[in-house]
Amino acid sequence: MEFIREIVCQAYFDGKSSEKIFSLLHLYLPKHEPLNLNYTYRMDGDKGFESDKEMIDYFVNTDCIQQIFYWNQNIDNPDRISFGVNITDDNKTIFSLTIDGTIALAEIYLHDLKQKLDSDIGIITFVNPAEYENGLEFKMKYR
Repeated sequence: MEFIREIVCQAYFDGKSSEKIFSLLHLYLPKHEPLNLNYTYRMDGDKGFESDKEMIDYFVNTDCIQQIFYWNQNIDNPDRISFGVNITDDNKTIFSLTIDGTIALAEIYLHDLKQKLDSDIGIITFVNPAEYENGLEFKMKYR
């Protein structure tokens, strides 16, 4: 089987959940690099964040706000997984795993991710993530 760099596996989650984000992050990247606390800012701009958890909680608990997060892990990561979360402005979440591997491996990761999200909506793309405006559009296009 052909080895391919940057295969993107994306799956739909019907909602937003810090618990879901962190449980999957720790599952796929148990030794992940923390986010830079200047990664993004609050909409009111008054103050920054003191932790990854505070940053994620802010975007999960704020309605109609969009933010994308990516984590990586530089050790013990043979498939070179990068974990992504797109919190959409319609209060849905698109999870992604970007890997280096084969189509068969990507299909395994996508199936696993969809199963953990209790979702039947997902897609595999190459190099660039799938295009969509919000969670509803992802759901309708990639069902």
